[in-house]
Parts: sequence; structure tokens; C-alpha cells
Amino acid sequence: MNLTNTIICRIGFGKTFNDDEQSTSRLKDLHETEAMLTGFFFSDYFPFMGWVDKISGVLNKLERVFRELDQFYQGFIDQHLESNRQKSKKQEDFIDVLLQLREEHTVQFDLTLDYIKAILMVVSNLL
Repeated sequence: MNLTNTIICRIGFGKTFNDDEQSTSRLKDLHETEAMLTGFFFSDYFPFMGWVDKISGVLNKLERVFRELDQFYQGFIDQHLESNRQKSKKQEDFIDVLLQLREEHTVQFDLTLDYIKAILMVVSNLL
């Protein structure tokens, strides 16, 4: 599991999480939040009972989770957007490729940072 985690993180995010204890715990928190996203919500099955989700606090927790995920992925993107970061073709990772596609407009749609974050979320689900 650690080997797979290291390989995917190195390819997808350009860094490993085994060295930094805070990043490792943050990545584990992401797994917990993804488990929460697959949880039961009354409003998914009974739209008229959405008030139960609000009273139980699940919706507030869901919004907090999405804000944390957004900040997590935005941090990676910001690191890659830094102008003083040295880039080389040998060390180019998945985020660099996505940002390059965004700059060159080579895809048929407008590749926004939100789309890039969504793609990173899919990549992190492989962990």
C-alpha cells in the first residue's frame, strides 16, 4: 500500500508523502473524507427529507470537507505555478502537464483550475 501510495503521489503530485508527517496525516484525512462522501444522505434518496441532513450536521461537515479538499489541491497547483520553480522535462509531473495544457489551449474546452482540481481528485482516489 505504501509503495502504491508513493508511486501515485510522485507521478500525480510531484512529491512523496512518506517524508512529511503532516502531509501524510493530511492524505489520510482525505481518505476519510472520501469515505464520508460515499455515506448515506437522506436528501439523496428522499429529497423532501433534506432537512434531516441539515439538522444532523452532515451538510456542514460536507461543506467543510470540500473547502479542505479545495485548499489541499490548490496548494499543489500554487506550488507548480510558482515562477521560480525549476522545471525540467525529466521531473515533469501530472500537474505540470495539466497546467501546460491549460496554457497552450490544446484541449477543446476551457481547462480551468477547478477542472484541474477535479482531475487531481480522481487521481487521488486511486491511492
